[in-house]
Amino acid sequence: MSTSLAVIGGAAAGAATPGADGQLWSLPTIPVSPSLDLVVALGLFYAGMILLVRAWLSLRKVVLSEPVPMLALALVICAWAAPFALGPPLASRDVYAYAAQGELADEGFDVYSEGPGALGDSAVLDSIDPLYLDAPVVYGPIFVHVSALVSSNSDDVIGSVIMFRWLAIVGLIVSAVAVHDLAKRFGRNSRDAVVLAIANPLTLLHLVSGAHNEAMMLAVLLAGVAIGLRPQLRVVGIVLCAIAASIKIPAVLGVAFLAWPWVTAASSRVMVVLRAVGAAVLGLSVIGVAGRLTGWGWDWVDAMLGADPVEAYLSVTSVIGVAAHTVTGANLATMLAVARTSGLVLAGVVTVWLLVAGKQSAPVALGWSLTLFALLHPTTQPWYLLWGLMLLAPTTAGGRNRSFVAISAMASLVVLPTGPQLALGLVEDQRILAVALALALLLFLTFNPVVAVRSVLPVRRSVDLVSVIVPTRNEAANVRELADRVAAVAAWPYELIFVDDSDDETPAVLADLASSDGAVSFIHRTDADRWGGLGGAVVDGFNAARGATAVVLDGDLQHPPEVLPDLVRGIRAGDNLVVASRRMPGGSDVGLSRSRSLLSRAASRSTQVLFPSRLGRTDDPLSGFFAVRLDQLDLGLLEPDGFKILVEVLATHPELSVGQTPFRFEARAEGVSKADLSQGARFVGHVIDLRLRTSRPWAGVPNPQRLFRQA
Repeated sequence: MSTSLAVIGGAAAGAATPGADGQLWSLPTIPVSPSLDLVVALGLFYAGMILLVRAWLSLRKVVLSEPVPMLALALVICAWAAPFALGPPLASRDVYAYAAQGELADEGFDVYSEGPGALGDSAVLDSIDPLYLDAPVVYGPIFVHVSALVSSNSDDVIGSVIMFRWLAIVGLIVSAVAVHDLAKRFGRNSRDAVVLAIANPLTLLHLVSGAHNEAMMLAVLLAGVAIGLRPQLRVVGIVLCAIAASIKIPAVLGVAFLAWPWVTAASSRVMVVLRAVGAAVLGLSVIGVAGRLTGWGWDWVDAMLGADPVEAYLSVTSVIGVAAHTVTGANLATMLAVARTSGLVLAGVVTVWLLVAGKQSAPVALGWSLTLFALLHPTTQPWYLLWGLMLLAPTTAGGRNRSFVAISAMASLVVLPTGPQLALGLVEDQRILAVALALALLLFLTFNPVVAVRSVLPVRRSVDLVSVIVPTRNEAANVRELADRVAAVAAWPYELIFVDDSDDETPAVLADLASSDGAVSFIHRTDADRWGGLGGAVVDGFNAARGATAVVLDGDLQHPPEVLPDLVRGIRAGDNLVVASRRMPGGSDVGLSRSRSLLSRAASRSTQVLFPSRLGRTDDPLSGFFAVRLDQLDLGLLEPDGFKILVEVLATHPELSVGQTPFRFEARAEGVSKADLSQGARFVGHVIDLRLRTSRPWAGVPNPQRLFRQA
């Protein structure tokens, strides 16, 4: 249903020429010629894609919560892919360029020096992006050879497109087998890996419908990595990665990452050098043989190095270059060149670090390297993200994967059904209003009233009791003093619940404390139970609380317990949520270093920009110190990831009345801060995921955090 809507809407928006009798689709034209009003066409396309993303998330929920037969999973993926396999290419016209380049090669032209325009009046030229008319091929000799074979064995352009699509589908089948194998080797959920990689909307839209040559490259690359992880077959893996590079150059990184563990395991420096040279020679020899056998030699390397970047509107480095030009007034071409070169250099430096540091396994490091190159490539396209995501899927399957899911979902929606040509048509025809109406229709189609009227089931809790919840991780030196200070200020019945994720002696200290103080209890979460980080610990504390009011504070004494009475008074005065704020008059963050204070303020302001109304209700949305009425929370909506639980509460519960009281953030006296670069990256992923989950079009698709048992 979802992919059928997307195909119908995309075809009607101009992906197929109108009036083709008796055909599923026919060659589109440039400029774009929609056969249906764009309001309806775009509404159908994006509604279908939104529904596909929602179905994908729901499929993950099923796969992660119960055993699903692989055959059933394969049938679901086939059902989703079928409309894309039968309909016109969507979101890009690159496959028409492949057909033109194949025809060019088949007729004896030098595709590395001439573009498809050299064909003259060929029908295929009417459908390809004008940017590629005079552009030489930048793909490897194997793909050019395959393109020529496709052209020589098809009667027309549509026949060529169908053959490219079937090659892509075969590539995805190979990729699925490799992903399944890699997940098994990493001890991950292999079914979830297949869902993440193959059922991914980004994969279905761009590799099945779009038939991009990434499908062929990834099939050989993933197979090479899966095989090459077996020491006795490492050489086979390197050879396959080199073959993949002869399809599309990014795969050459697979040679380096597969060979490096073998190189560094050498017993002497001389052997290290010899092995490194041997691996490089092997990879280059395979690429050279591929060029020799296909007859294209090394000309493709010159063509690739000399090619001008295509003006891709999603290119991160191009956006940075344009911004630099706007701010500084410097020459635009110079700023673009600097930004694009800097992006590639940065990606290269990080890749070398990933390779040499050896902190991650080869597939994980390779996945991150390819993802970075995809993001910083001068001509970034959404399907480039699959270079790395296909490797990260099997190595992280079964985890929350917030960033993975959010990036895939957003990237599948950032292109128009016929590519950038439709955008140009909209601007030229001044039909921006039509796009706005289509988006409004999309919101209506994807609005889920069930979530909008979701009721919060009442839980029997004591109105007089206050539950003080303290998430802890390696805080043995602080918990006794914290308990004493809470007891000293409590003017009401209370319970003190420590939810502990520690790997030191903290659990023993808490057990002793609980045995001597009846108000104290603790929950120790093992590795398998540490979902959501410290935010997940807070939610577990909410579930265990017996009081109607819960107060959350850190276990490091940087949140002074003496502020608890002010928070409780605010709740009893009628507020649903009371935040202890460092940013309001009377508050301060003197306990933070200057650099951390600046970062905290910048992060706080950024989140308020993303959630202006929801997070704008307090001056300090990143505070971890607050009180809340538990009967006003729907705990099923809370899917934290890391320690910023208040952001999750505020964003998912816009109806809460919020008060605040000032507090002074103290310096840590004992223990070590848990804030680091990885927590910062985790926070960014959480905010992206949260923005996605709380947007109206995505209502009803949250993936319950309790399915994911990793911190």
